[in-house]
Amino acid sequence: MMKSIVIYFSTSGNTEKAAKLIAKETGSDIERLQAKTAWPTNFDDLAALAKEQSENNIHPDITTDLDLSSYDKIYLGYPTWYEKPPMIIDSFFEKFDLSDKTVIPFSTSGSSTFEITLPYIESMVKGSSIKLEEGFRANSETEITEALA
Repeated sequence: MMKSIVIYFSTSGNTEKAAKLIAKETGSDIERLQAKTAWPTNFDDLAALAKEQSENNIHPDITTDLDLSSYDKIYLGYPTWYEKPPMIIDSFFEKFDLSDKTVIPFSTSGSSTFEITLPYIESMVKGSSIKLEEGFRANSETEITEALA
């Protein structure tokens, strides 16, 4: 039987809200990615840290410990920062063995399309046995429901 999990990274709560809805709609388990270092709560400080990590290819340590061996499908959620996934998503692909898993990415963004982040996700799975399915933007219940239909 195919078992799925929603794994997400969220700082403002938007991606968390989307992740919870996706988990409910798909009957998936759900887990939040936590970084070793707390993220700033002030938007300007958060944006500065995100930009620094991106420009210097810094992959933050993840404290979340997951046993993904019983899952076939992973819905992976993240906000779009500077037109790409946060660097903690790189850390996720490095930390966990996703061999032969299906990954369905979803993102939240006030201004960017989902497709703008896709080349980054594709580069993270290149050369692996990870099956990447078409992802989607998850800004609203309508977007999520349509994507999962």
